[in-house]
Amino acid sequence: MGEQTPLTFLNRKGQRLFGVLHTPGGPPRRDLMVLLLSPGVKMRVGPERLYLQMTRMLLALGLSVFRFDFHGLGDSEGVLSEELLRDVYNHIEVGRYVEDTIDAMNWVQRTYGSTRFILSGLCGGAITGLLAGDADIRVAGLLALGITPVLAARTADTSRYMTVGQLEAQQQIYLRRLANPQAWLRLLTFRADNRLIGKMLAHWARRLFRPAPPAPVQPPPEGDNANPLFPPAFFKMLSERRPMLLIFGGSDRLQFEYEEKFVARHRERLQRMPPLVDVHVIDAANHVLSLREWQEEMLRVSEQWVRRHFSGDASDASGAATPAAV
Repeated sequence: MGEQTPLTFLNRKGQRLFGVLHTPGGPPRRDLMVLLLSPGVKMRVGPERLYLQMTRMLLALGLSVFRFDFHGLGDSEGVLSEELLRDVYNHIEVGRYVEDTIDAMNWVQRTYGSTRFILSGLCGGAITGLLAGDADIRVAGLLALGITPVLAARTADTSRYMTVGQLEAQQQIYLRRLANPQAWLRLLTFRADNRLIGKMLAHWARRLFRPAPPAPVQPPPEGDNANPLFPPAFFKMLSERRPMLLIFGGSDRLQFEYEEKFVARHRERLQRMPPLVDVHVIDAANHVLSLREWQEEMLRVSEQWVRRHFSGDASDASGAATPAAV
């Protein structure tokens, strides 16, 4: 499986994150690298050692792979402060690990010169990759396994993880509310989201002389668990012609959530976008693709997708075997 090197780097908070860099046996591509993003609260190996199988496939295509633990997970520094697991998932779904992902890309670019990245991961790793793509143009594509377009809970403070574009979109929503007396009542009685308002005012002050608001992020209907950050990030990837492969298990509820709470609601707009989304459903498979035949189908479809979109100067050399990954 090529060569593997255990590495550490610091995120912007000064926390040391641990990862493993895999390079193919032959000459690797210098411009493009794959980051495998930790799934949920699991570490860089993935369930059923899924990420190691993905790494072997990618190495055979001449691509280097960096898989690492987010802060608070695996061997990396940091702690998870939430008491309930659903709240951890909720914060991941609104971007908790986007900054770690961007910090990893910054470190890889400084150290190895890679300027473009395919982000990939299962579940929480997939939604992190999508939201990182919204924030950073270096994300060249997304290979998402069991991506979640919904929220595990509605308790997360989304303002903590909002990108610049999302803040500007929220500004437009709040500006339209200025003529609504009920909005002023909520503000004066401290029932408004004052933390988000403060962040928006600070951002507005910084951008006073060069505003460029994008289309607004529309919140889901009351009681709906659709993730409001999912559609704008998804459409931004498409509008910038960055391909995505979404793989779901046939028995995974997230497949139905994606169809009913995203595709059905945005069908007309999706039809107007570049045809750069491939969706593949593995019949009867569960969320983590625990059976060997499900994993083999995922690897086959993923390899075809990578070859189709990123085969430019990638090597087809097979990677040699190596001892068990760290």
